[in-house]
Amino acid sequence: MERRRSRRKSVSLPARIESPEAAYEGIIENVSEHGLCMETDSQHLLKASMRFQPGAEYEVRFHTPSGNEIRLRCKVTWSYKVAPQGLKKKIGMEIVFPPPSFVQFYRQLGEKKSS
Repeated sequence: MERRRSRRKSVSLPARIESPEAAYEGIIENVSEHGLCMETDSQHLLKASMRFQPGAEYEVRFHTPSGNEIRLRCKVTWSYKVAPQGLKKKIGMEIVFPPPSFVQFYRQLGEKKSS
């Protein structure tokens, strides 16, 4: 049984993961009201095996389809390398105090437009 506080919603959004030491490009694959899952294939990232350890905090920045930039403070909950040959890394993150702009974006995902 799922232990999530809110439902995941599929997306495909280019994003940037930043820390004081480095920045990485990735794709947000799904979001919930309190978390997100990303994939990155940064060669620099893959060489640094200590990156994205549980508990590490990063800023995640992305633009919504309407062009609004959202910045999230996130804490890594899990990460692992994926095939082929571990050239990509999946990262699950908890959003620390989701800002109102993100909550609104999340709630609007998948809403049907009335005619």
